[in-house]
Amino acid sequence: MPREFAITSPTPTLSLESDGRGEIAFTVSNVTDRAMHAGARLLPAPPLKPEWLSIRGKELRDMPPGATEVFTVDVHVPPGTPPGPYTFQLVVADVDLPDERFAEGPTIAVEARAAPLPAKPFPWWWLVVGGLVIVGGALALFFGLRGDGPVPETCPAGQLACEDRCVDVQADPKHCGACGNACGEDQDCSAGQCVRGACPEGKTRCGDVCLDTAKDDRNCGACGATCGAGLFCRDGRCQCPSNLTLCGGRCVDTNKDVQSCGGCNTRCGANQVCEDGRCICTGSLTLCGGRCVETDTDEQNCRTCGVRCGPTQQCLDGTCKCGTGLTLCGGSCVNMQTDERNCGRCGTSCATGRVCKSGACVTSLPAPCGLGQILCPCTGTCISNAMCSKLCASGVQPK
Repeated sequence: MPREFAITSPTPTLSLESDGRGEIAFTVSNVTDRAMHAGARLLPAPPLKPEWLSIRGKELRDMPPGATEVFTVDVHVPPGTPPGPYTFQLVVADVDLPDERFAEGPTIAVEARAAPLPAKPFPWWWLVVGGLVIVGGALALFFGLRGDGPVPETCPAGQLACEDRCVDVQADPKHCGACGNACGEDQDCSAGQCVRGACPEGKTRCGDVCLDTAKDDRNCGACGATCGAGLFCRDGRCQCPSNLTLCGGRCVDTNKDVQSCGGCNTRCGANQVCEDGRCICTGSLTLCGGRCVETDTDEQNCRTCGVRCGPTQQCLDGTCKCGTGLTLCGGSCVNMQTDERNCGRCGTSCATGRVCKSGACVTSLPAPCGLGQILCPCTGTCISNAMCSKLCASGVQPK
């Protein structure tokens, strides 16, 4: 399932030094196409305590698309802490939308070393022989009365030497979590902590209550791990209902969600809706080249996608038509009142020396006539007045 951040660590297990200190680096990458303000926080699982963990440097960092940052976590488990299952995770989220844009890093197991065994009593050899005999007798009488043996030198893995025996400090009510830490009369020792009554099988103690972390929405998989809005806990993991998909921290219906149509991050464009996992146009609009257009009026997609009207045409009612005062002739819109190649009607061309005026071919106005001549209306040429009268009387018409 895609996330906004990819979080990796060099190892799933962190071994601490003898003083209980250690560090581990997480590599965090922004795998989206958006810039985000990344904020990091630590999610410890009990019994690991939050004060044992700290992030080195800035917890909030600006991360452009594809950027990578390294978050170093310092761990300090106090000396004497019993060895046990200590785990934590690094969670990184966009502080602008932390519930939608986030990612959880791998679970890191912290290996805390057992506290050093108590030193063996050192004999005081410089005491006089009489003192040794008295002390030895007293010790023998003391152990004889108690019925206990000497302090063991080594204990099995997971146990500590407390007083004169090896005990499991994870479960011993007299030495719970550490030697000498006795639980109360109404308490049991569970996971190194004194609790009121042991939890039944399949339940985990979170505070003073026993919970089923496989199903509890507020403690899913671990105490304090809360599922977000719309999520529920199943098998110890926060999941969406069966008919929804987790996208960016939200449960969405990919059959209807315009931000995740058919799959996460598949967004529908403007004037589109998501139906059955496909982006479709609304109303009477048609999808052409990734845009929703009105094919009755769109000059680039007139009636059908890809049908373009001419440079002087308009798309009207799904048909490429000429504007007011123009007529379609040979694929071009012309003004038949003035077009010399389509004068009055398509294909009617005016002869040389004639122009189209008011839809008719007329003689173009020549240069002014010379002395003694007039522009004869019958011939359209400059001739004498007498000749013009004669020609006009004979019925000559302009060509």
